[in-house]
Amino acid sequence: MNFTKPFINETWERMGFNEPMPVQKEAFPLLLDGKDVTIEAPTGTGKTLAYLLPAIEKIDPSNERIQVVIVAPTRELVMQIQQVAQRFTEKGDVRIGSFIGGVELKRQIDRIKKKPHLIVGTPGRLVELIDKKKLKLHETHTVILDEADQIIDSGLTEAAERIIKHTSHERQLALVSATLTDSLKEWSAPFMDEPAHIKIERAVSDQVTYGYMLTTRRYKPELLRRLSHVDGVKALAFINNRSFLPPLRGELQKLKVNYRMLDSLKGKRERVETLREFRKGEYPLLITTGLAARGLDIEDVTHVVHFDLPESIDDFIHRSGRTARGNAGGTVLSLVTTDDLPHLKSFARQLGVELKELEIYRGDVIEKRIEEKPPVVKRPANKRGPRR
Repeated sequence: MNFTKPFINETWERMGFNEPMPVQKEAFPLLLDGKDVTIEAPTGTGKTLAYLLPAIEKIDPSNERIQVVIVAPTRELVMQIQQVAQRFTEKGDVRIGSFIGGVELKRQIDRIKKKPHLIVGTPGRLVELIDKKKLKLHETHTVILDEADQIIDSGLTEAAERIIKHTSHERQLALVSATLTDSLKEWSAPFMDEPAHIKIERAVSDQVTYGYMLTTRRYKPELLRRLSHVDGVKALAFINNRSFLPPLRGELQKLKVNYRMLDSLKGKRERVETLREFRKGEYPLLITTGLAARGLDIEDVTHVVHFDLPESIDDFIHRSGRTARGNAGGTVLSLVTTDDLPHLKSFARQLGVELKELEIYRGDVIEKRIEEKPPVVKRPANKRGPRR
């Protein structure tokens, strides 16, 4: 892999990367050539670098205008993309800026004055800055929508359209997601010029154990407590609706579980600190919703727990992809009732994976043991002598 900007190549080597991943091999030449592209690839396959490195490569540092705009649906994903971008530009002359809601507007306007070449932000905050005439994108040649399906599904289409329309008419547009829905393709068609489609098929890792524990709704918090005591565990548990967080918090506090919750309505500083502590292993269990964790990349997650089984297989895949990153192993554990089990088995059939029933035994998660019934001992017939 060779980019003309030496600091990209140096960072690539310093981070220990060898060959580009499949999605990167396909995306690099197309994006460098200026083509519109849709990228559909599972979580954890290297999508961020697939679009980010060509975008940085095409930036002209002598032009102090904003040249690249990356739009992401959540504040956490924006910060994550910014961190990766800064890592690859820290030894170069490309400036990065991030713009998210929940941060004082004046501070972000001051950030624009530093003349970033590449910006990454949430749709609402970017539109707010455009409306205040603080963000000028007429020389922006590259627009990337990361987790594009989530942007559309969250009702942010109008904001995304306004951002795109404020950029150069000769812009390049890339849509990136784990799943490209029909509604996303239909929405994006007017903005794209004969886009190239990259689709990386889902590969089921043989290093992932897909398992379940048959339980009741009431007993699920106790299973989380027991899992949190497994040696070396770093578990990410998903619930379907943030309205379930307060009652679950009450149950876990009664059980004295060492955990944190990642709540999309909490302040930025609190959420950043929660993630930092989890990454460092300061507590073994992080509970969140699918939306709050969308796009997060957390290394060394040993267990993904479906506390609630999601309705769609796409959500199941998104959540499950948080474990077994790179060459690491991991366990996807679903806590299911008898009513949930057929739904989970349907997911397993579609993914072509084997489901194992698991249990927590002597401080470890293992395949459920078959309880052997004690052998039936036949009593010898009562031999009586002849009556006298």
